[in-house]
Amino acid sequence: MKITYKYLILLLLISTNLTQAASYKGSSFSEVWKVVSSEPYQFLPEKEVTFSSLYSGFTNLIEKSAKRTVSNKNDILPHFNKLLHKNGTCMSGLWEITKENPYSGHFKKGTKALMIGRASTTLSNTKQGDLRGFGLAGKIFPTLNTEEKHETANFFLIDNLGGTYEDNFTRADLSNEPGILPSFSFSLPFLAPVATAVSRAFSKADKNPGIRQVYSISNLGLLEKEKAVTPKYMKFVGSSEEFSVSEVDFRDELSQHILTHGKVTFDIFVANTKDYSGEKEWNKIGKAKFDKIIASKGCDHRLHFHHHKFRP
Repeated sequence: MKITYKYLILLLLISTNLTQAASYKGSSFSEVWKVVSSEPYQFLPEKEVTFSSLYSGFTNLIEKSAKRTVSNKNDILPHFNKLLHKNGTCMSGLWEITKENPYSGHFKKGTKALMIGRASTTLSNTKQGDLRGFGLAGKIFPTLNTEEKHETANFFLIDNLGGTYEDNFTRADLSNEPGILPSFSFSLPFLAPVATAVSRAFSKADKNPGIRQVYSISNLGLLEKEKAVTPKYMKFVGSSEEFSVSEVDFRDELSQHILTHGKVTFDIFVANTKDYSGEKEWNKIGKAKFDKIIASKGCDHRLHFHHHKFRP
């Protein structure tokens, strides 16, 4: 009887995920931002990532979460807990491509689109002086009309999965193929079990979790019969035109940066090849500009970024 009950629950969960994926028709910028802005924090929380937080009894939560991100396309979900990037802040702004390049969709020169991003750190640390892995997940809406409903393109950029001692979020190189070797820290032995669990979970959910492809952007707004052309690599780097603002917590840093400059700007680089030394040959093609920011429960517990499966 217990076995039958478990199978019924499993079938129900699978059916729910398939229904959600099949029913996804896109979202408007305004409806997503309204949820993201809900329940703002009075004080920034410090949520800890531990090995035990990745499991609930015999349930592998991180594996379940990894499978959800590649199967569920919805932009907003009912309340859920992010397991690795628990501490974040959300920003809204504009994706703009200004330079000629060979890529399609929303990489084309002249493209402008609304965008929502969530800046975060891998694992627990949020403050300067600690090992922090900066990350930025982005959601592009192929329109400038805040009320139009569209399917979104999502991307994921991280500087180093193991973390670095970089003092400023805006000085980090955020790439879709991040580094994996952390700087030295006495906490490394405690991070090893977490890293192992995460690696196993994402390897089961996707073929090559070490790189997050950006073909969803090159497919966005593609004309009928037009062939998609996608760069292999993409990265964001804080604009040199805006001086960095120093705050202990990266969330305060980004908030103060926008207050100081009126926006926080990231240069968009793409690459498709590496040189003889193995370095990526980057070309700057545009800018991502964020002018609004909010740290909230809606940002941390409702906003969802679909991970697109690896394509050979």
